[in-house]
Amino acid sequence: MRWCIVIGLLGCTALQPADAQEKQSAIVADGDARALLELDTALGADPGNTLLRYERARTLARSGQTEAALAEFDGLLAEFPADADYLLGRAQMQARLGQSAAAAATLDRALALAPDYEDVWQLRLQLAQRANDDVALAALRAQAAARFPAATWWRAPAAPIEYQFWVSGGFGADRLSNGAPDWSREFVRVDWQTPTAGALFGEVSRSERFEETDSSLYVGGMWDLLPKWQLGAALAATKDARFLPELELSADATRAWADGWGTAFGFRQRDYVTGGVSSYSFTGEKYLSDYRIAYRLDHSRQTGADSALSHAFVFSWYQSDRRNLGVTLGVGEEIEIIGLDRLLRTSVSNVTLSGNERLSQRLSLSWWLGTHEQGDFYRRDYAGLSVRIGL
Repeated sequence: MRWCIVIGLLGCTALQPADAQEKQSAIVADGDARALLELDTALGADPGNTLLRYERARTLARSGQTEAALAEFDGLLAEFPADADYLLGRAQMQARLGQSAAAAATLDRALALAPDYEDVWQLRLQLAQRANDDVALAALRAQAAARFPAATWWRAPAAPIEYQFWVSGGFGADRLSNGAPDWSREFVRVDWQTPTAGALFGEVSRSERFEETDSSLYVGGMWDLLPKWQLGAALAATKDARFLPELELSADATRAWADGWGTAFGFRQRDYVTGGVSSYSFTGEKYLSDYRIAYRLDHSRQTGADSALSHAFVFSWYQSDRRNLGVTLGVGEEIEIIGLDRLLRTSVSNVTLSGNERLSQRLSLSWWLGTHEQGDFYRRDYAGLSVRIGL
């Protein structure tokens, strides 16, 4: 049986300085390109050499050309359907592309041919973990324990400490163009995970805009009230509001579907001193290996006046269970307070970079920075930081 390297579903590469990371990536890419060129030359002289074809598939996989590698493995399997190495390579590429069910079926074929192939077992276990299939996971662990009693990879990790209460605190600052006064915001939030699969939260915040200050109270929660659906609701109130809504009510429903798909529907009603704004939203998302791609559509209407439509595109990378990074791009129109007591529809465009770093089981750090163009009125460049602690 040929030796091969398992290409895992979960990334584990530590972040490096940007210049060092780019240099390393360039070296690897250059090496893979040279290897592919040499393999293509060798295959031109010996097109039937299966070892060269297998090495070419692995090099394509290593260089990130997942679909091309999958096609190469499929070609090998068309000729050698009972080769467990080719099946493993195919399953690795399917898993990378988010085809979890197909990858699991491919691995089951490999296990039927090579029941003691440890790399196949490990990837099959990763897929069950990613699918949150507790029944399949327990069965796979039991079988792996019987087959590989000295191994540790099949053992369930120690249960993390469950914190029912979390306290968060943070601040953000916005620098405005065109001589407009800068903004700022500070908040403290408490989250409570209830014993009945529900979550509640409360937040107090102080916001400063246009040299005026608003203080708000925000409460809400999320519950598993329907099969496979999560329902959330929240209410915010601001006393003597100058630029925030006096009252804001929101509700949403989210559901995870098969193969990494998910959807969310939302409603928000904001009542300002100068009028009300109703908003409806739809979000579609797709998880691919360690990545999430999402699109959000928002439609807002001011009572008796304008309506606005905006779009947001989100790309997130879950580099590990301790770190994630994301970028959000927004474009369209929105109805907001522009200056004191001026509820207007304006064109907007924005980009936001964000991240979360879990420093320990009870401590995590979140950050964000970006820029927001508010029509011809001003541009906001903003940044913020928050800390979350489990109690």
